[in-house]
Amino acid sequence: MPLQAGALTGIDKSAVASRFNRSAGTYDEHCRVQRLMAARLAARLETFPQPGRILELGCGTGYLTGLLAARYPRADILAVDFAARMVDLARVRVPERVNLAVADAETADLPTAGFDLIVSNATVQWFDSPGRTLQRLAGRLRPGGMMLHSTFGPGTFAELRAVLDDGGSRSPGLPLRPAGEWAALLQECGLSRVEAGTRREVVGYPTAAGFLTELHSTGATWRPGDGVSTPLPPGRLRRMLERYDAELGTTEGVPVTYELIEVCGNRPIKPT
Repeated sequence: MPLQAGALTGIDKSAVASRFNRSAGTYDEHCRVQRLMAARLAARLETFPQPGRILELGCGTGYLTGLLAARYPRADILAVDFAARMVDLARVRVPERVNLAVADAETADLPTAGFDLIVSNATVQWFDSPGRTLQRLAGRLRPGGMMLHSTFGPGTFAELRAVLDDGGSRSPGLPLRPAGEWAALLQECGLSRVEAGTRREVVGYPTAAGFLTELHSTGATWRPGDGVSTPLPPGRLRRMLERYDAELGTTEGVPVTYELIEVCGNRPIKPT
């Protein structure tokens, strides 16, 4: 039975884009985990042949875009993001030869000509219909081309979920998929040599409140109206932060776990 590849997550894209637009000016200062993920993606591509055409989804302020442009100076790069202010900042960072566009990767009228590489960093978790979107994108890969994504797994913010005093009810935030589900989605797209890897990164913050402040400064915050988040009443939020600090805090601060996933696959080369 297929893995409900076309299932909708119910994300309000306009609300999410508004959050990222508001946080564009503080994103670079606080996106240390996303930078780490981008660097790992770039390292993974060290042995990838010189691509002719690259499509980057969710380019944000252009950190990964700049790494791709430096690694592949002859490649035709198209980078898209649905937050206009993020794209404005990316224009300052990346070479002029990179084509930047304000567009939602799920609905944009993207070029149909073959891409050698389709890549994204910390983006696919925001897809409203991930299976359907990945299927459409896979069709834009040339034979032999690769699709490579990094995202967050369900173990992300494990400590935060553990201290929520909700009696086991659904935690606020995105419904994050495990690596195996992302791999299955790429396989259902007809991609071959699919690989999915997971690792955990524990990051320290001075306090639980400091962690949430930094999270909010990247645009990835819990707010009502995005279709997936459950807002916390102020009193419950205060109790949660106090419990987090009391139970997990040390003289060095509080830990925050990120489950980081990388998944990739190739479009098969059809026999002639």
